[in-house]
Amino acid sequence: MTVVKVIIALTIALGNDEVYYWTYALNLEWNYFDHPPFVAWLIRATTVNLYIHNELAVRLGAIVSSTIGTIIVYKTGKLLLNTRVGWFAVLLYSSSFYCSIIAGTFILPDSPQMVFWLWSIFLLLKITKSIHLGLPSLSLWCWFGVATGLCMMCKIHGIYLWVAVVLFALFSNRKLMVQKGMYVSMLISLIIISPFIIWNIQHHFITYTYHSNRVSLFHTGINPVAFVREISGQIFYNNPIIFFLAWITIFSFIKTKHHLLKSEIQLLLYCALPLIATLIFLSIFRDTLPHWSGPAYSCLIYLSALKLESFTLSKVKAIISTSMLFFLFVVCAGLIAINFYKGTFSPRKDPMHLGTGDPTIDLYGWKETSRIIDSIYRVDKSSKKNKATHTMVITKWFPAAHLDFYVCAKMGLHTYGIGEIFDLHQYYWSNQTKPKLTAGDDAYYIVPSNLYDENSLNFIKSQFKGNKAPIITPIFRNGVICKNILLFRLNGYKK
Repeated sequence: MTVVKVIIALTIALGNDEVYYWTYALNLEWNYFDHPPFVAWLIRATTVNLYIHNELAVRLGAIVSSTIGTIIVYKTGKLLLNTRVGWFAVLLYSSSFYCSIIAGTFILPDSPQMVFWLWSIFLLLKITKSIHLGLPSLSLWCWFGVATGLCMMCKIHGIYLWVAVVLFALFSNRKLMVQKGMYVSMLISLIIISPFIIWNIQHHFITYTYHSNRVSLFHTGINPVAFVREISGQIFYNNPIIFFLAWITIFSFIKTKHHLLKSEIQLLLYCALPLIATLIFLSIFRDTLPHWSGPAYSCLIYLSALKLESFTLSKVKAIISTSMLFFLFVVCAGLIAINFYKGTFSPRKDPMHLGTGDPTIDLYGWKETSRIIDSIYRVDKSSKKNKATHTMVITKWFPAAHLDFYVCAKMGLHTYGIGEIFDLHQYYWSNQTKPKLTAGDDAYYIVPSNLYDENSLNFIKSQFKGNKAPIITPIFRNGVICKNILLFRLNGYKK
């Protein structure tokens, strides 16, 4: 699986989110506009303090995290029952698109989060067994506090681990309520996450203002499209075979009330179902992202592995083989589509919007884009008629982050955000560390045709005294144009 992930990391360009999180690593903070800081620390480490500048180095933290997560999954399955359950869990985990690709190959806050989420589940199960056997558990609680604290320093979804503990203590195991270790653990978690709490206090809780905007229930009415997208996303991202096996297993365990591992099963359900239910409920009203439920489904993988233990060997082989083959088929099809599809899937063929709606375009053509912009910049720089230009103005965090990684980092240019904070995200603050535009400065505005927005362009034009017709340069895929790069020269900044 590591070999598969390295091949993927080497053969496709970084996605919108990945390059954006790379920009986090340029200036280490205790929190960022969208997420806590751990992903920035991880990228800073795997790129050797930003010295190595390529896709594999940026994604290496995700691949290493996934490898560690796989080991924890095996140990957790073994702890639950035996080594065979551990092996079944590993095979199911490895064939989940969320666990192996989204969080296991692409560098997202989910990547390190999964290590600490899985570690927390392992510790919770050990704590439960220790309490049942009358063994001391304080040290395990302390480690659980560390694991959950670090999980929340990756992504705030980690709070659902504590939701699970509270629900389990209230409804299934009241002995936990008198465990002093649980309260010590809470304190440790709070201490670990205190830096990003302080950051949010200092910045008026902008992170949660943004996220509450995304999930507000009173903005719009019922949103059936978002609901269908959330459910279908959960099915596909977690692999349909794993998804349906998990829910069949849940109903089977609910029906069989006197299972040998009743306490452990209840704990895993408390870790999974509240997050899944929350996201499904929110999706009725607002757009959600299906990968948010990924950690919850990783808990259900253990239940599925336990269920497989009761199946015949031939049935187990059929289920796991189908799951793995479907996973490999989709991965291979995706790599072929991204790198070799002729042109674009998009129905938009006009030069200014070519590629719109084609998700594969975001992962293709950025190195070629870098070479094109570099050649234009060199011509402009050598011409005495043109004033030296050092800035690319941007109105949104994407494609700004792609331009930063593939263009600016190599050419000595910098991006400068103009517009609203909810469009710029972290760029609103990174402006403070960059040379500011002054009155009369010239700049470039660069956007791929699949992301072209006339309102953004008109806003940018209003900030400058003059502009020239865009240079439109094609990006080819397998001999056919898949998108255009639109470069606008802007003259005389007004402010």
